[in-house]
Parts: sequence; C-alpha cells; structure tokens
Amino acid sequence: MQAFAAAARPLCRDSHASASGLLRRLLSTKPAPELSSEELVKKLDAKESVLVLDVRSAEELPAGVIKGSLNVPTPLWKQPDTGPVDKAIQERIRHVKEVVVHCLLCAPGKRGPTAAAALQARLSALGVAPAPRVSVLAGGIDAFMKQYGGRGDLVTLPPGGWKPPAH
Repeated sequence: MQAFAAAARPLCRDSHASASGLLRRLLSTKPAPELSSEELVKKLDAKESVLVLDVRSAEELPAGVIKGSLNVPTPLWKQPDTGPVDKAIQERIRHVKEVVVHCLLCAPGKRGPTAAAALQARLSALGVAPAPRVSVLAGGIDAFMKQYGGRGDLVTLPPGGWKPPAH
C-alpha cells in the first residue's frame, strides 16, 4: 500500500479539470462485461495474459485471495490524486491482455464494477494502447471461492476455509 502512495501524478494540470475530467470519462465509459468464475479459471489454468485486480479493503483480504492478484482498494480509484492507480497501471496492468476486477460480490453499482469503469477511464486518459480488456468477475470473490476455494493452486485461504465478511 505504501508503494502506491509514493507515486503521485495529477490526472490533468488543473486540479479542477482533474475531477471534472475523470467524472466525464467515468460517465462515458461502457460498463465492463462480466466474466464467470469458470471462464477465469480456464484463463488462469491456460496461463493466459490475465491479471486479477482485487479492489477489496486490506481488512477483507485475510478471508481469502486469488493467488497472484493485485490489490488496489476501491478508495484509491475514487481519489482526485490518481498517482497510486497510475503506478499500478504502469507497473502491472498495462502489460497484460486482460484485467478481471473483483470485490466481494460485484453487484452492479458496487465496488468491482465501479473500479472497472475507473480503470477503463484511466487507461484511456493515459493513452495505454493497446489497452487490456477489462471485465468484472461475476458474483465476485464470494462466488469464486464457493466454487474454487478447494483449489490450493488458485487461492490462499485461512485455516477453516472461505468465510466471507457479513455484507
């Protein structure tokens, strides 16, 4: 988390333009398509160029994670200072063909879909080309863990297995 806080680059030169520009991009961005847990596992098993982006808070991570995922919590996607998000894009996201975003449940209007829209907007603003395909994990990590929580090659779980936080 501290690594993300270290880099700071404004969205635009004018801070007022930063907020309004980001809002315009978010409103004009098409919702990211959903990807099922089964489809994600096929891609992971085939070693495709896919990055799982976990937007849950640090407090939620001990419940379980998809191995190799990158955690960039939702509040970072909502800040006017895009430095932490831009750092993640430059270091990890721009180098893959697909990014699958997830939160706990990934219901419409919730953290996963909102972060996916923000990611699409930032990729566009930064001129990342070709931009990776952005999708949302259908049902979030809760659905994924219920189906694949037994696969130690895919997930890291605490003793006792998947116990999602109350929602």
